[in-house]
Amino acid sequence: MSEDPIAKSHSADFPQDEPRIGVYICHCGSNIAGVIPPEQVVEFAGKLPGVVRAVDTMYACADSGQRLIKEDIAKYGLNRVVVSAD
Repeated sequence: MSEDPIAKSHSADFPQDEPRIGVYICHCGSNIAGVIPPEQVVEFAGKLPGVVRAVDTMYACADSGQRLIKEDIAKYGLNRVVVSAD
């Protein structure tokens, strides 16, 4: 039986794990993108310690955004996730 990557990602259960952080900056249409440049935030976040994946997405709350995050947890072994959304 394979391990559930989402269940494994709970940092409280694995405090000794090296942080593998995914950062998702949502455009939220123009709610966020109309105020800040998401691409620049992603570029900055991608250089922070522990960040292994940083992307901007149109709608993180939509099924496609949630699917992206779930897939990235498995693909990149993320154990922490930051979502910037409105």
